[in-house]
Amino acid sequence: MTPAEVAAAFAEGAVVLDLRPPRPFAAEHIPGALTMQFNRADLGERAELMLPRELRLVVHAEPEPIATAAVEILRGTGFEVLGALEGGLRAWKEAGYPTESLPLIDVDTLHADREQYTVVDAREGFEHRHGHVPGALLFPPGEAWERAEELPTGTPLAVVCGDQTRSAYVASVLRRHGREAVLVMGGMADWLERGYETERTTASA
Repeated sequence: MTPAEVAAAFAEGAVVLDLRPPRPFAAEHIPGALTMQFNRADLGERAELMLPRELRLVVHAEPEPIATAAVEILRGTGFEVLGALEGGLRAWKEAGYPTESLPLIDVDTLHADREQYTVVDAREGFEHRHGHVPGALLFPPGEAWERAEELPTGTPLAVVCGDQTRSAYVASVLRRHGREAVLVMGGMADWLERGYETERTTASA
């Protein structure tokens, strides 16, 4: 799809699915895009878990052979995929269309300024129970679209997972829903490596 065709589909409610890694997505992406890093082995399964079936999708991935493969995988999983952006983000910008970014912080910033954020844990319940940033709210990626409006307001939502793959997706969902979200790079792997405090919850929590 040309940038103009993608922009027209976007205006009619289609959602851009950006399959680049979290850091380049965060630096610059099409406004309102969701991110899900490409992995041929499980892209279909993750999409089924995390994306609402009713979404009409446009794929953005670079290089373009990845986009072509992703379109086939997602269509094979039953999603309505209109096509893929030709020429990537460079073509989009050359056509005069806007981009936006996702703010990033590291675990040191989160630890130093934790009272300034509501921490959102984008992992599964068993991971959260085993150990999480104190006070972090469990918010699995498969529930993010439906529950985006439930999270507290008033402070930025600092989204964390094991590294930054699932948290990037959740942060993109929250920002699409108008929430102020930032992505914690390094995630719990870096948090634990620094020796920062964690808390556990019981299985019933």
